[in-house]
Amino acid sequence: MQPLPRRSFLGLAAGSILFAACGGGTDDPVAFLQPTFPDGFRQEAVIVAGIPQRLAFVVSDEIDILRETAPPTLDLAISSGGATVMETTVERRVDGIITPYYPATVTLDTPGTYTVTLPGRDQVAAIDFLVVDRGSVLIPQVGDQLPVVNTPTFDDNAGVADICTRAVDCQFHVIDLVDAAANDKPTVLLIATPGFCQTDICGPVVDLLIEEASDRSDLNVIHAEVYVDPSDFAAGGFPDLTDVVQAAALPFEPSLFVADANHTIVARLDTTFDRSELRQALDLV
Repeated sequence: MQPLPRRSFLGLAAGSILFAACGGGTDDPVAFLQPTFPDGFRQEAVIVAGIPQRLAFVVSDEIDILRETAPPTLDLAISSGGATVMETTVERRVDGIITPYYPATVTLDTPGTYTVTLPGRDQVAAIDFLVVDRGSVLIPQVGDQLPVVNTPTFDDNAGVADICTRAVDCQFHVIDLVDAAANDKPTVLLIATPGFCQTDICGPVVDLLIEEASDRSDLNVIHAEVYVDPSDFAAGGFPDLTDVVQAAALPFEPSLFVADANHTIVARLDTTFDRSELRQALDLV
């Protein structure tokens, strides 16, 4: 799988078919639900059949992403071939971040085209997305082993020009992922490039991890950057991707992996997450 360019998930959301998400009256402002994951049509599919998958959405109006007026819950219906396969109510998440989002964890049994709608809403148009078999997606799933590959540290940058693009380097560059896999501690791996974040959706994730995991001596906590040498942008090129991004076959970022002491992934959060979802993931180890 060829990774997509940086900030691709925001671009794919902006280019998606939109549908009404808020308000049922004719005088209510129309808002739109936007997926933060590749839908499989404009981008390569990443949603896998038969195992739990996290589908996250944001809500916007015709101009901007909604913040103060995003509804506290959304009722979602997912169908395939005209038949409803599941309905769920999704709570808004916005703890410690600016942009609310709605993550739904679902298991869709068979590959194919699925449709998301909002039951009971007026002016609703459908959003389609593809679900594919496990062999079509190389991204590690919950239950898989976390990839073991060298990640830069303060002592060894492993050829990466800037091991932390945060304005002030975070402390999560002390242990290499290879060493972490051998020390019998659970591991938290955050792949993100804060210095190049252009949206408030992705921006806070490193800071949230600092707040929630800085005192977790029982964990290996690693932040890994996306680009080998970001200065390639200034020359009009596109930087090479770091080894860990390639090993995880990520077509988006940020992405957070939480693995137990056996290096088995127990949680994965992609593209956007808040403090409450991060805490839930960390509490699994």
